[in-house]
Amino acid sequence: MSEEYLALIPAAGVGSRAQLKLAKQFTEIGSKTIIEYALDPFLADENCKKICVVTQEDNDVWTSLPISGHEKIVSCIGGETRMQSVLKGLENLMETEEKGSLVAIHDAARPCLLNSDLKKLIDFAADEMKDEGQGVFLAHQPPESVNLGDKNKVTKSLDRSKVWLSATPQVFFLEDILKAVENAKDTDKFFSDEVGAAFSFYKSNITPILSDRMNIKVTKKEDLVLVEQYLKLSGRL
Repeated sequence: MSEEYLALIPAAGVGSRAQLKLAKQFTEIGSKTIIEYALDPFLADENCKKICVVTQEDNDVWTSLPISGHEKIVSCIGGETRMQSVLKGLENLMETEEKGSLVAIHDAARPCLLNSDLKKLIDFAADEMKDEGQGVFLAHQPPESVNLGDKNKVTKSLDRSKVWLSATPQVFFLEDILKAVENAKDTDKFFSDEVGAAFSFYKSNITPILSDRMNIKVTKKEDLVLVEQYLKLSGRL
C-alpha cells in the first residue's frame, strides 16, 4: 500500500571523525555530493510529499547546490547535535503538516539507499503502523560474532540473530517522534538515533527491516572508497 510521507534529512553536522575538508555530506563523489545521492530516492518517489533538510546557519555549500531549490525541499537551521537538528526539522514540519503524517528520517551521509528498500520500508509503515509510538527502520544484522566487553575483557557473548544494527531511514508518526525527541531533550538523555529516543519514551513496537548491507553511513575517510565502488556497481556513478 502506497501512502504519502515526509522526509527529514539532518545535515548540520561537521563530521570531524571523517577528517575531510568539507563536512562529509557535502564531499563530492563523481559529479555529485553525498547529500545529493542521499536525497535521490526521496526525490524520485512520488509518494514523498516534502523533504526538510536541516543545515548549519549560512551554509553556502548547501545553498550553492541546485538541488537545494527543488520544489519538494524546504530547509531550516539545525542545532549543535544531531538530536537538536532533528528536533528543529520536526518542529518545522509540524508547522504545515498533519501530526499523523509518516516521517522518514535519513542520514545525510548515507548515500547508497536503494529505492526498493525505501519502498519496502514505507509500505510496511503504511500497512502495519497503527498505534502511538510505533516505528520501523532499516537495519543490518552482524555477520560476525558479537561480544560485550569491559575494557579489555569480554563480559558477555550475544546471539547475533537477535542483534540489529540501526541504519536509516527510520519512520514514525510525526507527532509521536516529535514528543519522543522533545522528551529526550527535556530530560537530558542522549540517543544516537530516533529509534533509541522513541523506544525510551514509548516502550512500544519498533520493527527492524533488513536492508541492503551497502546502505552504509560515511563516518571515516576510508568509507568513501566503499561508497564509490557501490555507486558504480549500482549504476549511479
